[in-house]
Amino acid sequence: MTAPTSPDERRKFVWARVYQDLIRHAMPDSRFHYDFLSFTPDFRGSAAAMDRVCGLPCYRNARTLLITSDNSLERLRFQALRDGKKVLVGTYRLRRGFVLLDPARMAKEDFGMAACLDGMEKPGMGRALSLVQLRDEGVKIDMCATGGLVFNERGVTLYEGSALFEVQWALLQDIKVLGVSARVVGVAHSCQVVDEGSKTSKAGAVQCDFVVTPAKVYAVEAAVKPSTGVDFDAVDAEALDTVPPLQELKGIRTMEHIMAKGGFSAGGGGDAGQPTAPTAEEQMGMDMVARLMGGL
Repeated sequence: MTAPTSPDERRKFVWARVYQDLIRHAMPDSRFHYDFLSFTPDFRGSAAAMDRVCGLPCYRNARTLLITSDNSLERLRFQALRDGKKVLVGTYRLRRGFVLLDPARMAKEDFGMAACLDGMEKPGMGRALSLVQLRDEGVKIDMCATGGLVFNERGVTLYEGSALFEVQWALLQDIKVLGVSARVVGVAHSCQVVDEGSKTSKAGAVQCDFVVTPAKVYAVEAAVKPSTGVDFDAVDAEALDTVPPLQELKGIRTMEHIMAKGGFSAGGGGDAGQPTAPTAEEQMGMDMVARLMGGL
């Protein structure tokens, strides 16, 4: 086999190698089978990894956790509810935004159903919350847990999977629900942790403070985490079309910009006192807000 030359080729080479090991330990998904690019699998021995996560001081001290929708973290979502912690979960690829699980608002016998992806959105389980609702209700994330397909020993996610954790991080940073002091824990099978890559990755990447496997906890000193929120100049059109929270944030930013200018009647080239028509970008943001409000 020809040795990979570019960083992207090297990354794909590492994933191909990990995949051969992971398929021997992973649990298939009922819909996606072993298509790991469509989901992050649970794996044999994951209970031991969850026990290690629950032993971390950042978990014990956390009151509200962001736990991604990965199959590998269902047991952690369940345990967090049993421990009296609130759990925020981004739905699959954020297509339906975020769901907040509050153990004080549900019966204990429902914790198992609420922890699974097919159950958390059922009546009486989690609450679907918009970004504005998360902000206005004062939700504060103390710790994040995310699955992934490949991590390195320095806490960098080489293959993220389908949960879009870095998008979630940027969105929640933007609305001040989450700060850089929140610890990030990556969870994976031992075969998914490699001695590859550097301490930092692409722009916007979130470095884990801990990478936890059934056998070991990798602690990372001075993990690098972005604090600038969403850069819409770097967001592609497809993501904006398919991720409703990005649309909501775009609308929020647009309306804040309009109000900062004093509304549509301020400035502009029209007659004094006459309303100024919104720009094309402002109109796009307003349309996004209108679509989202229509779905509430």
